[in-house]
Amino acid sequence: MNNTIKYFLYARKSSEGEDRQITSIEDQVSEVSKLAKELNIEIVDIISESKSAKQPGREKFNEMLTRIEQGEAQGILCWKLNRLARNPIDGGRISWMLQQNVIQHIQTYGRDYKPSDNVIMMSVEFGMSNQYVKDLSVDVKRGLRKKAERGWYPTTQLPLGYLHNVNKARQDTSDEIIIDPKSFFIIKKLWELLSTGLYSIADIKREAYALGLKSRKGNPYSMSSFYLMAKNEFYCGYYYWNDDNGNNVRYLGKHKPMISEEEFKKVQEILDNNRYPKRTGQYNFPYRGLITCGECNGFVTAENKLQAICTHCKYKFSIKTKTSCPKCKTNLDEMKKPSIIDKTYYHCTKKIKKDCSQGSITDIAIEEFIQKNLEQISISKQFYDFAIKSLKFLNKTSNQKNDKIRTQLKKRKTELLNRLQRLIEMRLDDELTANQLTEMKQANENSIKEIDSKILSLNHNELNWFKVTKEQLNFACFSMKKFKKGDKKTKREIASKIGSNLTLKDKSLYFTRLKPLWAIRNCANAYTHEIDKLEPKKSIKKQGLNEYFDTLFLTLRNRQESNLFCQTFNLLH
Repeated sequence: MNNTIKYFLYARKSSEGEDRQITSIEDQVSEVSKLAKELNIEIVDIISESKSAKQPGREKFNEMLTRIEQGEAQGILCWKLNRLARNPIDGGRISWMLQQNVIQHIQTYGRDYKPSDNVIMMSVEFGMSNQYVKDLSVDVKRGLRKKAERGWYPTTQLPLGYLHNVNKARQDTSDEIIIDPKSFFIIKKLWELLSTGLYSIADIKREAYALGLKSRKGNPYSMSSFYLMAKNEFYCGYYYWNDDNGNNVRYLGKHKPMISEEEFKKVQEILDNNRYPKRTGQYNFPYRGLITCGECNGFVTAENKLQAICTHCKYKFSIKTKTSCPKCKTNLDEMKKPSIIDKTYYHCTKKIKKDCSQGSITDIAIEEFIQKNLEQISISKQFYDFAIKSLKFLNKTSNQKNDKIRTQLKKRKTELLNRLQRLIEMRLDDELTANQLTEMKQANENSIKEIDSKILSLNHNELNWFKVTKEQLNFACFSMKKFKKGDKKTKREIASKIGSNLTLKDKSLYFTRLKPLWAIRNCANAYTHEIDKLEPKKSIKKQGLNEYFDTLFLTLRNRQESNLFCQTFNLLH
């Protein structure tokens, strides 16, 4: 061996999958150092890095070649040639420097390379290294694509609330994606808060931290994390992945959805229209973010005015920043019982239309308007009890009907699966061509997917309609009392549910009335009308409320002109 040649010992380990089985950097350095001792090779520096060689741009590698060009060393010592390059650019650079005698010798554990050698062998080895990376990339992409087609989102980092099932065996049929018991129900609660329209992304971030949602390092998640969460269809059961043609395809996942597709769309409308409250600073304005201007469609904001009327000169001034009258300089402490004005006004921001003519309205006027409309849709406790009992009856009847539909759908699905099996058998018997099988199989699979979607929708509606209807009845019966005694947060929640598209115009509030609440009110009126046709109140009290409800319920259901109640629940369904 030529002892005049100095060497750099180069060791590399990729952080990616292709090199996970390659000897670690420490092992490479140890083994190659032994080889250097055996061959009496002088090592001037050890250069190592953890980075893939499938693309050019390795910092330490480029630095080593630059130092060789500057004459610090003339040779390279490494474990194998693929440690130096897995791409044609770096491989070509090494080959060229070797041919130009800039690199005088490359020694690996199995063989060595010199400028006088045939360059074909080195080119073949570099080519094999490059081809290995390309083949591996194709195999990985194909595997991920197949996983996506099976219904499992093939990403390394799943959305918050979900985990990869690391305990799943290769032949196991259990779910590949499972819920994270530590965070799933917290994220679900955050979606519920978002869907109310009462919380901004900043509010959701604070609520998440209060509920104990933290990163692995114990830090709160960023605002962008929750914005991405609110835009991710994975939570309602879908995800996107490229097919074999590179098209971005929407897949229905097999993981457990956190919310329904309708709930996801509702949140998107809230985010797109910015119909959620902004941070209000010192004051908590309960109706800011709920109301838009009826003239220019801009947002309605709020401001608090805290003023005093000077007892000396009767001048009205703000006492938020001033402690004395600006006109006569009388100190506020020297005034005897000055009149204090503390009012909150709601008005258009005038950002869309600077010359918007709409005036302001006080929070007291807004609350009077809300109470007036709550009175119009309120129902009595007596009707509420009757409605809840009737609701349970209708729910039972609806479930029985759904069971029959579900049975028919499952029967149809079984028939399609059997037909699919027969098609495969016909293809094996050469009764069908490959194209015919593909076409008929696709039609069958589409029908099965449609049936699965109907069953899923049926199950979802069955679970939700009773809950939603009961919530509407609770709102109609108890919201008036809650609004009068509630805090600002309670009042805001009630205001957001009484109607949609709240607008301020000509110092009055307007909104689109919710049909379910008015249907319930109309039904309550029909109920009151029927009471007078039944037995006297004393007789009713004697025979008991339950028996009375049974009689009234059957009467209302059997009378054609009193079908409003059934129509109400059909509407809410």
